[in-house]
Amino acid sequence: MQIFSILEPARGPVRPDDPRSVIFLKEGFCWPALFVPLLWMLYHRMWLVAGAYIGMSALVALLGQLLGTQETPAAIIGLGFGLIIAFEAAGIRRWHLQRNGYRQVASVAAKNLPLAEARYFAEKPEANTPGLPLRQSASAASEKQRAVTGWGFMAPDAQR
Repeated sequence: MQIFSILEPARGPVRPDDPRSVIFLKEGFCWPALFVPLLWMLYHRMWLVAGAYIGMSALVALLGQLLGTQETPAAIIGLGFGLIIAFEAAGIRRWHLQRNGYRQVASVAAKNLPLAEARYFAEKPEANTPGLPLRQSASAASEKQRAVTGWGFMAPDAQR
């Protein structure tokens, strides 16, 4: 059984048809963050975190050099730093999302992500069924002003 934290935007309506409006964050150890932490951070667009990681990696490398010319202490320090990043990856990503306007609304225990999504949307009282109009919790003006996503491109539904 896995635990998923569910984050929704603090402003604007939740749209089940928009994958950016609800984020399911798996708790626990993150293998990509252990093996390729910088790529994992860049993939999730955590620029500030990636910059801090580069700075901390430089400090860890400097500390390894100060401990001696042997490679073993530097390798142990580097492995420990990588393990900390991998164990705290979900917390780091949650912090980043909350900093960017998301709020944690629930946690769901499920075997995998599709089951967690199904369970969350089935238990959510204001969830809309496909084919029915979405509930209007935002004003018409804020409905037209969609968030800019990715590399500065507007979402397709924002160009209306």
